[in-house]
Amino acid sequence: MLQQLAAEGVPPWLSADTTADFDVDVLSHLARRELIAGALLTEGPPAVLHRVCDALAPVFLATDGRAGHVSVAPAVGPGAGAEELFEAARALYERVGRGNLMVRLPVDAGGLMALRDCLAEGIGVQAGPVYSEERYERLLDAFFAGMERALVSGLQLHEITLVAEVPVGRLDGAVDARLAAVPDPRAAGARGGAAVALARCMYGIREERLSSDWWRVIRTGGAQLPLLLWTDPSPRQVEALVGANTAHVLTVERLERAAAEAELAGEALMGSASEGRRALKELAELGVDVEAVARELERAGRGSG
Repeated sequence: MLQQLAAEGVPPWLSADTTADFDVDVLSHLARRELIAGALLTEGPPAVLHRVCDALAPVFLATDGRAGHVSVAPAVGPGAGAEELFEAARALYERVGRGNLMVRLPVDAGGLMALRDCLAEGIGVQAGPVYSEERYERLLDAFFAGMERALVSGLQLHEITLVAEVPVGRLDGAVDARLAAVPDPRAAGARGGAAVALARCMYGIREERLSSDWWRVIRTGGAQLPLLLWTDPSPRQVEALVGANTAHVLTVERLERAAAEAELAGEALMGSASEGRRALKELAELGVDVEAVARELERAGRGSG
């Protein structure tokens, strides 16, 4: 499955709760074969983060900074504001001292302000979770604002990366729970489709924004395309979410399931935004507003800290 995903241009990120769950020698082996694009960690001491970053450094160097990142969230308390998030993110980046370290930030108002400031200082960001088109639009606004400041400051734009995390598995679970209570016989057929529909819309939004004059300016300055990162995907979602400048976050267990069940058939997202919007409209007709579900998931996330 790793080889198939790499051949499609979407080598996955591996996910673990702690650095102890990663075998750094295995990471190094996979990185040398260009079979993984990054790693997502919940926590880890700097000394071990150094080892994980160094394991993926060959990918980072070979791709000129487009892949090979290690994402870690800065340590802040629940409800941290923009300034606290930014200072904690900058401190983490400086403490680890590796160019392929990426800080993970929320996409509420404070998180987006911190994201903008991080990008302006040359610090790569993984932002999320993103559950709605509206939130993704705001995220792209912050991306353009931060990259504009970085360009004016004379930074090397190709070294600055934005990754948008879209938890497709969690979103589908929340929508499907609501569909289970809908008596309409069409509801059963709609289950398992909300996240892919939203992903298609987000992919279309990104393509529209990247056709702007201002994107051409920062692209000429070396800016990389923002990456869409699908987290917690089912095997069905893995095969439906193949597209340029996207990636999947998989645990070893989910990777094994995908290897057994998924059947990749090439590019699946280009030109599919209208199909995605049709599916979201059908869900609304069944009484399930995906934007409302997104707001509930965001509130639940903030409440959990």
